[in-house]
Amino acid sequence: MEDGLFLQTAEGLRDSSFTGTGGEIWNCLQDLKEEVSQDLLEDGPLCQSEAEGLRENETSAANGRDIEWSRRARLEARLSDIIDAQDRLLDGRYGDCIECGKQLPPGRLAADPAASLCLDCRKIAEGEQAFRTM
Repeated sequence: MEDGLFLQTAEGLRDSSFTGTGGEIWNCLQDLKEEVSQDLLEDGPLCQSEAEGLRENETSAANGRDIEWSRRARLEARLSDIIDAQDRLLDGRYGDCIECGKQLPPGRLAADPAASLCLDCRKIAEGEQAFRTM
């Protein structure tokens, strides 16, 4: 589907007290999506197979690639969050916590238009994530 069709769909969505009309929210998310996509394109393709066969004295180059992969993973996760927010906007669920269903505070959405969790649910999710990495 073309962006124009999405914008027409988003224009008819409920007004939001957080950041404006559905169309304004869509445009904000679209701008964020384009920004993150551009960052991904500027990084260029990364291949983990490049790290295979490195000698011990080449570990600093491997560490640099690990940092690049980590940055790319964060950018890809951010892009996914933005796309998910656009989907919630189209479904009429934008501004609601995806876990508990409570309405997100206006300041939270102003700070991050792609936010999907209320602060309580985010703390729980971060606690579970920290536990999994131990």
